[in-house]
Amino acid sequence: MRKNLSLLLLLTLLCTYARSENFMATDTFTYTINLDFDKNAHLRKVPAELLKGYCQGRWNGYYPKYEMNQCLFDDFLERFGKYQLTVDADQICWPDYCKQSYFSDFFQQFSHQLKFREVVYFDASHSVVKREVLWLQVCYSVSGADNWQHYSGPIFWMREMNEAAFPIFVPNMQAKSWTLQMEFNKPRFRTNEPRQENSQQQLKKYDKAEEH
Repeated sequence: MRKNLSLLLLLTLLCTYARSENFMATDTFTYTINLDFDKNAHLRKVPAELLKGYCQGRWNGYYPKYEMNQCLFDDFLERFGKYQLTVDADQICWPDYCKQSYFSDFFQQFSHQLKFREVVYFDASHSVVKREVLWLQVCYSVSGADNWQHYSGPIFWMREMNEAAFPIFVPNMQAKSWTLQMEFNKPRFRTNEPRQENSQQQLKKYDKAEEH
């Protein structure tokens, strides 16, 4: 049911743009943010916050190659050899449950890389090109002999996070913090790849992400 609602939401979004802004999608792009760069240091806690909110049920997670298909938190844990902790049903307090060291230590394995996808479209009514970030993706990182190995984690839709009661905030030079949406509207981070000449090259690269 959630999958169908998410698909309906996306189709509604596109139809709304088509009617109200003469929507014409020009391209989609996927970028990688290396969180080990000093320029990206203010985003290093974002993957853990995304996963904590996922654990708490504040937003859904979706499969990397099937971004409209919801991935249950249990399935996410199982993929990486983890499991839900055994607690008495009447003692569960989800905020505290998801902050336990078992989860927080695991979530830190996702603190080296973050991906996002944006759509760029032409607003004919104002004769300007606009962009919108669709989703963020976390990556599980393992240190190898010479470099890090990154494995695709779940996807989180920006619209769902914007609608959450407790959104994620990141540090900002002009204020104490601002939302993820504001951060991606006026990015202060560095991406690994330059913008591709066409989306097919970028999407082909995205599809090569390891998935186990």
